Amino acid sequence: MYDIFHNPQYLRASLEANSRHKPIISLPSLQLGTILPPYNSTVPAMTSNRHVVVVPGSKGYPHMGLHGLFHPPVFQGRKRTVSYFEGWYFKMAVGHSDSASGPEVISVIPGIALGSTKDDHHAFIQVISSREKRSWYVPFPLEAFNADKRELRLAVGNNLFTTNHIQLDLRHEDLTLSGSIRHHDIQPFPVTLASPGIMGWFAYLPFMECNHGVVSTHHSLSGSIECNGIETDFTGGTGYIEKDWGTSFPEAWIWMQGNCFPSANSSCMLSVARIPILGRSFTGFLGFLQMGDRMIRFGTYTGARIVALETNGTQANVAIRQKDMLIEFIAELGPSSHLAAPRQGKMDRTITESILGTLAVTVHAANGTTLFKETGTMAGIELSEAGSLH
Repeated sequence: MYDIFHNPQYLRASLEANSRHKPIISLPSLQLGTILPPYNSTVPAMTSNRHVVVVPGSKGYPHMGLHGLFHPPVFQGRKRTVSYFEGWYFKMAVGHSDSASGPEVISVIPGIALGSTKDDHHAFIQVISSREKRSWYVPFPLEAFNADKRELRLAVGNNLFTTNHIQLDLRHEDLTLSGSIRHHDIQPFPVTLASPGIMGWFAYLPFMECNHGVVSTHHSLSGSIECNGIETDFTGGTGYIEKDWGTSFPEAWIWMQGNCFPSANSSCMLSVARIPILGRSFTGFLGFLQMGDRMIRFGTYTGARIVALETNGTQANVAIRQKDMLIEFIAELGPSSHLAAPRQGKMDRTITESILGTLAVTVHAANGTTLFKETGTMAGIELSEAGSLH
């Protein structure tokens, strides 16, 4: 299995050898180092020929096509009918834990869930509020979900989500959420032919259980959100956007994300998970660390290695050797809330996430020099069955 997971030369051979998983794309004649242009972050009006809910298509793995492959933020599931989920994670944070009013973090997760039967098909919005110290799951009819084919622009009911802007008008039982937030100085994750996003060359495998995409590593915010009668001004705060799509979340994983560090324009994300593939499984990982203008990406596909991994119920320590660097993460949960997670497209699994975690990151060069050492607050942290990853 080493050859398949660590050498992209085996990618096409491994796909062609398995008749159930034929290659679904033809690669253009570009050099592997070519940086592809990012998706257009200027969102035009949605027109009927670019508008899609879910169209009849394959019940198997998604056929993304070249545009979807090299534009991970866009809706990938327009040809899926069963056993599929797709969700986007919009995080907004403002304030500091030592300020008079305390921090406020709101994460909003729009998406769709397509279980094995039509009774299990619906759209949804999940919300976590640090101030309310809880979360909500709001279901919608599948017909309430609309997504643009070419860029990140989707609507769930009266709620609009784009790369540059979100508009909220959500009322459900004990939740009233409304407001408008604009995103500024968006920093999209780089996409190249060799690595079409954070998944690296694993993005070319059409049979991955769960795919991951980073839309914006860091951006600033303006605007306000009112949650259950309390309005929060997020102007000057920081935002982050990522997404997942596929059939199910992994059996076990660690996820940590932070971009509220003392240094401006610092951001990171690390995901370690048990990954099933071709009848077997392995512990894989992916992530990035952004230090100002410098982006370090690492993962199973880059040849990086996990040299230490320790977890308990509230903390995870992970050390990664990436070429001539040692990157250490220490993540500690804060107050946590429950979220629904997918299993074969059905949102019937309950997980726990903290959006007020603490994340310490240290980077050492080979000569012992410390390149980065900071502790961030208002971090997103999930430790789901993490003990099995040891």
